[in-house]
Amino acid sequence: MTTTSKEYAEALFELAVQGGVTKETSEGVETVISALLQTPEYRALLSSPAITKEERLKALDETFRGKIPVILLAILRMMVSRGHVSALDGMARDYEELARGYRGESLAIVKSAVPLKESETVVLRAKLVKKLGRDVILRCVTDPSLIGGVRVEVDGRVIDGSIRNKLEEIKEVMNG
Repeated sequence: MTTTSKEYAEALFELAVQGGVTKETSEGVETVISALLQTPEYRALLSSPAITKEERLKALDETFRGKIPVILLAILRMMVSRGHVSALDGMARDYEELARGYRGESLAIVKSAVPLKESETVVLRAKLVKKLGRDVILRCVTDPSLIGGVRVEVDGRVIDGSIRNKLEEIKEVMNG
């Protein structure tokens, strides 16, 4: 997290809260990041010093005007004008963290050796909601190095129920 991305995220968050559009802004941020991931050449165009600032802003407007909240477009225009397109990904992460906190949500990164079944994610989410006392959004990731079990990272805490971790603990006991 850079200071630049954090400053843009905080400004965007304040404006979204004032305007009562935190959810819509989150959706807009997702739209922008998705577009940039799908077309890296578009990101290059927005950050290219070889293209005039006016042309870059026009490209931004043509792509997003009417599709994302006006405040998000204003922040994006500012980032493009100041040559801070590289801070976009960090700004998006920082904004989402602020917005989730505002909405009383936690993001749980769930790593498992194999994809979890829907029934397993429902049970895991319910347990986390009960434990944390707030809504939980699950982001599931497959990591074959875990061998089995799950590893959950949420609110700066790690709950490691992976077989790999259990084996490491046994190894420490045997060597200790």
